Amino acid sequence: MARTQSALQEALFGLIQVKRYDKVTVQDIIDRANVGRSTFYAHFDTKDDLLLSSLERLTADIDRFLEEESGLEGPVLPVRGLFHHVAEQQPVFRALFGTSGIDLVTRAARDMLAERALHTIREREAAGIRHPVDAETRAAFLAGSLMTFVGWWLDAGFPMGPDGAAHTFAALVAAA
Repeated sequence: MARTQSALQEALFGLIQVKRYDKVTVQDIIDRANVGRSTFYAHFDTKDDLLLSSLERLTADIDRFLEEESGLEGPVLPVRGLFHHVAEQQPVFRALFGTSGIDLVTRAARDMLAERALHTIREREAAGIRHPVDAETRAAFLAGSLMTFVGWWLDAGFPMGPDGAAHTFAALVAAA
């Protein structure tokens, strides 16, 4: 089962690098993955569901990066690992950018990032670190700002490396 899902995910990501996500069909995916239509629908209802299942792996990777960098000191939402991940997966993100697929990616990533930020903020509050803005609002602001910045970074063609992007984002958040 995992092998079939992996084959379908690989087929989708291979296709969106040569064809806009909006133009990729379930038939394209099953042809490339060499599986039957009933096999696809046994695992997923739509190609969006397939994309979202792929995002679970992506968000797990991003969450791992954030976990390695987070703590009671430093930024609430450390992002160096995230920018490196986006840079490494550049062809996929560029292929998704400007399609309905990027909306799914952005929403799922924003929700995961807000959850991670909220967790870190709550840890800091439990340790006595206070802030005048409530935790949920700060978490939403950080996650939304980060996804907007990542979108700009992609759209601008990666005008700085991942470390520079992380540094710039941290400086913007600190100045806000």
